[in-house]
Amino acid sequence: MKVSILETGKLPQNLENKFGDYPKMFNDLFKQSNLNFEIKTYDLINKDFPKNLDNTDLWLITGSSYGVYENVPWISKLKNLIKKIYKLKIPLIGICFGHQVIAEALGGKVEKSSRGWGVGVHRYERKLNPKWSKIVGDYFFGYASHQDQVVIKPENAFSIYGSSFCPNSILCYGNLENPIAISIQSHPEFKKDCLEMIIKRRIGQTIPNKVGNKALESLTEKIDNQKIFKPLLTALRVI
Repeated sequence: MKVSILETGKLPQNLENKFGDYPKMFNDLFKQSNLNFEIKTYDLINKDFPKNLDNTDLWLITGSSYGVYENVPWISKLKNLIKKIYKLKIPLIGICFGHQVIAEALGGKVEKSSRGWGVGVHRYERKLNPKWSKIVGDYFFGYASHQDQVVIKPENAFSIYGSSFCPNSILCYGNLENPIAISIQSHPEFKKDCLEMIIKRRIGQTIPNKVGNKALESLTEKIDNQKIFKPLLTALRVI
């Protein structure tokens, strides 16, 4: 499987030194899933955009500290790229920022949530029942780290999993059983230690102490990274 990663964000240097950048994290996630794959990365922030959209089995958009509504040239260019990928019906998956920017590109709305920070381990409940969701079951636990949310999903999107805090946690596009694109708000590529460092770095600054402390306590929960990631690839028919 050829995977083309659209890298849209960088972690702080001390985190990248310890855990790797987003492409490295996804490389590890694919390895843990026992999949045969090769990865090519495009650094969109540094204007490295793909010229050929067809020479891949899967496009993957990473997380980012940017907001999808920001007036930044590469974000606008990415939204146009998403529309082209979707029109060509090439499998597309988005994670966190990737989840949000696909929604924005295809007619939804993303904004900074009035609920505040979603961080730590969150539980997401199944809302619709496509066949591929049976592997996941009625719920899953995911690592969350976001302020923005998809508040209005596009007309061509189905909300598969969600919570009272984040109603649109997994969206699939075009067809419920055979989607062209799929996206998830939580981070299946994160490890516990990585999210713990992110929370501790932000607590008392961007993340309120009460929210941050509750998030740190939640990290004792068993996480479902593999339980959720492979079914998303199955839904896109790339495995």
